[in-house]
Amino acid sequence: MKKGIFLFMMLSLAFISCNKPQNHLYRVQENGLYGFIDSLGNVVIEPQYKYVGFFTKDGYACVVSDIKLEKDSSYSTLNDLDSSNISDIADSCLLITYGYINLENELVVDTINHIYIPFRSLYDWGDRPLVHFAQKYINGQLDFRSNMLHELNLSDGLFVFQDEKSKLFGYKDANGKVKIEANYRSCHQFCDGVAVVRDIKKPINDIGEMLNNAGVIDTDGHLIVSDYTHIQNYNNKGLTWALTTYISREENTIKKDWVQLDKKGNIKTGPISNIDWIYNTEQFPVCVCNMLGTYYTFLDENGDFLSDFNNDKMLQISFKGNERDELFTDVTYFSNGVAGIKGYNQQGESAWFFIDRNFYPMSEPYDSLLPFSESLAAVKQLTNTGERSPHLGKWGFVKMETPDSVISQAIPFSFSECGSFSGGLAYFRNEGSTFDVEGFINKQGNIVWQTKRKHNQTE
Repeated sequence: MKKGIFLFMMLSLAFISCNKPQNHLYRVQENGLYGFIDSLGNVVIEPQYKYVGFFTKDGYACVVSDIKLEKDSSYSTLNDLDSSNISDIADSCLLITYGYINLENELVVDTINHIYIPFRSLYDWGDRPLVHFAQKYINGQLDFRSNMLHELNLSDGLFVFQDEKSKLFGYKDANGKVKIEANYRSCHQFCDGVAVVRDIKKPINDIGEMLNNAGVIDTDGHLIVSDYTHIQNYNNKGLTWALTTYISREENTIKKDWVQLDKKGNIKTGPISNIDWIYNTEQFPVCVCNMLGTYYTFLDENGDFLSDFNNDKMLQISFKGNERDELFTDVTYFSNGVAGIKGYNQQGESAWFFIDRNFYPMSEPYDSLLPFSESLAAVKQLTNTGERSPHLGKWGFVKMETPDSVISQAIPFSFSECGSFSGGLAYFRNEGSTFDVEGFINKQGNIVWQTKRKHNQTE
């Protein structure tokens, strides 16, 4: 899950339903501006926005009308800084101006809302990728799939706002009225009635309380979960993973405990100690272990390691290749009963495979792959086979044949890049010597909408 697959998973958050494109409208970009098409490729909203997010299930999309990089002097507005050097300036902040449109392209919440995010608080809002997004926005270099700040989505009838005086965050409704007072250092979007927040108004008596100040509120602003270091967004089953950090003075170390919570704060699984991170998914959460590098595996229904093949409650990785690995250099999450792992083919070369919960290979090797979505998965043909073919290194799609769970080709290898299917369409891009063509295809592999731009013009 490093770099490519990891970045795709965590920016798109494809396994969290609240962040999937809703209402079957698809964002497109043409001549540097964003608009929307329907599932048949008809333009519903002409490209006209410098940046607009995806429509949520509520039927609203966030419109960003301006982003500035500024000096952070008690959050006051000073002269703009050189965006090329902004990432090296610690006393700076992002100023984002935003509003919301509905499915009829009517501005229902005016673009007069501002949030100021100081660089020292970037961890709460996505860290450095947000700075890179801001630089691209200012320089007019956003590309087709650029995306930012899911926390600004208007969902469950509420969106995040910042109080101009205190600079704390709360929630307003679709009429622009304050629904939950600004009492929080940071707020996530609501999803199925709950949202993750960080509360700084309660008294802090020791370093443990300072570290463990994340909680969960409902749409009435009631605190229903508290006192965790970090809480992942809830999945479709109403469960999430939460981290508690505490200092062991006897061992002079920092300890981490993870637990799985329901929406009432009840612990369903755990605690699980000494795991660096757990990504919340509907099936077999992905956990991250640091052992001479960063490695990944999965947790089963009981919170045990799914790849603990010898049942010793520990994980090992073989650097000699003569033992069965229990940790992996990269993975995807489980979907359609399979996940992707990065391993080695019969020639000892690096490759990706689909595996079942017993880690039995379910597919031929690929250069790369994405999780199954709507019964199809994007895969990149293996290039180190020694064969010569114009399709080597291209992307296509595979499907799962039932009842034998056989993975077979569904759409030929013919694309330079692909995304996952959602609502019947998937993103594609084809490189050319002068122009790149990108757009959407349907499940038959037919192009339903496309545009072209100068090759690498946004890079």
